Amino acid sequence: AQVKPFNPFKMSDYPPTGLSKSIKELPEWIQKGCGNDEYFCEEKGATFLGGNMPDELPDLSEHNNFLTDVLKKQPELYKSLKDKKTKLGVTLGHCMKTGIDNKGHPMIKTVGLVAGDEESYELFAELFEPVISARHGGYAKDAVHPTDLDVSKLTDTKIDPTGKYVLTSRCRTGRSVRGFKLPPVTDFEERRKVEALVVKGLLSMEGDLKGDYFPLHGSQSYAPKPNGMSIEKEEELRQAGNLFQEPDSTLLLSSGCGRHWPDARGIFHNDNANLFVWINEEDQMRIVSMEKGDDIKSIITR
Repeated sequence: AQVKPFNPFKMSDYPPTGLSKSIKELPEWIQKGCGNDEYFCEEKGATFLGGNMPDELPDLSEHNNFLTDVLKKQPELYKSLKDKKTKLGVTLGHCMKTGIDNKGHPMIKTVGLVAGDEESYELFAELFEPVISARHGGYAKDAVHPTDLDVSKLTDTKIDPTGKYVLTSRCRTGRSVRGFKLPPVTDFEERRKVEALVVKGLLSMEGDLKGDYFPLHGSQSYAPKPNGMSIEKEEELRQAGNLFQEPDSTLLLSSGCGRHWPDARGIFHNDNANLFVWINEEDQMRIVSMEKGDDIKSIITR
């Protein structure tokens, strides 16, 4: 009920058939990553397309990231995996585009590999597993990430017993919704479905977690706020350091994070403004609990 239907006849200057007003004010190399197609920008060297992969692995001699480290040692992986596709339509190229488009830097080592959906980790495991292991300094194929959400085990020791040093504290995590594609390949309507689903859940919360959802200014995906939040609300969130903006790096644009911007992106926060959920920025959800002071246990409990 909260997804506003797309009418191409009324949205010629809006994704997916056009670019939004705010994006048209940005440099052309950013605009190219905010439309409906994969990012293609010769100026930035971003010319590898996951939907139209070359037969041969591109020259990686000047590349320096975890993805290309593996491919330099095992170039045969490219040909053995390039024709495979997940059930949701993700190719190897969609996952590795950002690592081919961005050569990297010896002093700032990026990963260069992103998943297009959950199955990517399994179908392209021969590439994902060594990259993940290298990024984390050794991570076996059968390793399981330890998870313990029992907050009673957290220490009561104060981080800053004097109260002189810690201004604010925050706990942040990213979450994605099973069954949906991820930024490299998600389409216009699917991103709107993610927004509607997540917002429905967030608006059902009560008590200290009760709050409201504010789409980015200019977004036309959320019927209760047909043009997104006001400029004044954006400025309020920006001043508090809680507002995200369009991707302004080839790393993110090549990952698909800018496509259809700002549609179906926004921020939920509770009435106390100490719980924030960013929707469809990079992760489908980025959840942030924060407050003044150093009460980490209270923040994580929230």
